[in-house]
Amino acid sequence: MKRLPRGCVNAGGNLASAMEECRREFLSTFRSWGYRPFLPSALQLLESSWDLLPPAVRSRLIAVNTPYGEPCCLRGDITLAAVTYLATHYAPEERPLRICYSDRIYMKPAPPKRALESFQIGAELLGWEGHGADVEMLSLLLSTLDAAGLERTVLVLGDATLLPRALLPVDTPTAEKIASALSRGCLPEYFSLLKGENIPEFYRNILMHIPDLRGGAEILDRGEALWRGESPLSGLRGIVASLTDLGYGGRIIIDLSLARELAYYSGPIFDVYSPDSGRTLGGGGRYDRLLSFCGMEGQAMGFALDLEAMASLSRFRNGRPHLMAWCGNLSPKEALERAGELTGKGMSLEMSWAEGRESSLESAEIRGFSTWTDLSDGTVLDLAGRGNTPC
Repeated sequence: MKRLPRGCVNAGGNLASAMEECRREFLSTFRSWGYRPFLPSALQLLESSWDLLPPAVRSRLIAVNTPYGEPCCLRGDITLAAVTYLATHYAPEERPLRICYSDRIYMKPAPPKRALESFQIGAELLGWEGHGADVEMLSLLLSTLDAAGLERTVLVLGDATLLPRALLPVDTPTAEKIASALSRGCLPEYFSLLKGENIPEFYRNILMHIPDLRGGAEILDRGEALWRGESPLSGLRGIVASLTDLGYGGRIIIDLSLARELAYYSGPIFDVYSPDSGRTLGGGGRYDRLLSFCGMEGQAMGFALDLEAMASLSRFRNGRPHLMAWCGNLSPKEALERAGELTGKGMSLEMSWAEGRESSLESAEIRGFSTWTDLSDGTVLDLAGRGNTPC
């Protein structure tokens, strides 16, 4: 087969190597903090996810039937699969529960995207109270990004409850239109709806200002001032303060217009942005409401990142520098033993079984290796400078 089905994705070469390195950094970091790996099924029952997803997301699910005749969809949301699994496999006294994953998701693309599938990494923390759990996850996320060379990424923090709270006096169909316009960034439509509806002046004033509430920590003061003494942003304020204490204050942007299509978010939410791309790498937030839908109580926090987007900006994107190790006149056993000594020191290499030295060198240069070594005499050749050094 010379081509993939339309919308499907293969990853190889330097990109696949970078994705694997980012995946390893992520899993290593989170597993060291008690997050257990989760491998979700590629199929989800439609009946299990349909009511939890908004119409815009439902329309993008890829529906299939199993050989047993059960209506399903290809996995479009790993959080749903994770919460369902945890709710049915663990007793309440076993919480909090921490899991991490790296897998594909499948959705009909929203223009201008064309891919049906994408690579995702993510983590979930269920059943823990207080903003300490939120800070734990966000600090581990930032640590993972730093390890991948993405120290310039920023967290854009908002609160999923702010907009619904301001829309309480608005009838449901109109409220949904207003929320949709804001989440899509269509501000002319958003302000037109606000002016054309019968909204109490107190709430209209809040809604008119929400799109402008973006900036540093001072935005929290401005946001709460609109509520005249109430403190709807206390949870978000605590998270910002703790992350600042941890040294991440310069990487936080407050955006109180941040919204989600998914209705199960119920508190602080966030997106991850890289200034090198200008687009989001992913995001997440609190989704306590989803737990109640699944018969669980308590707090939940999770996120998901686009692994391919992360890898393409990471320090691994050009491939790890490694050397070609030529066997020389050694037997396979001797060559592999000597090469094993190098890999045991943390080096990355590829074996060359070419019969002649020049043939091996030519292959190394064509394939872009920076260094070459003759395992039989222990010399290393810098292919850029053509200098010999002892191995």
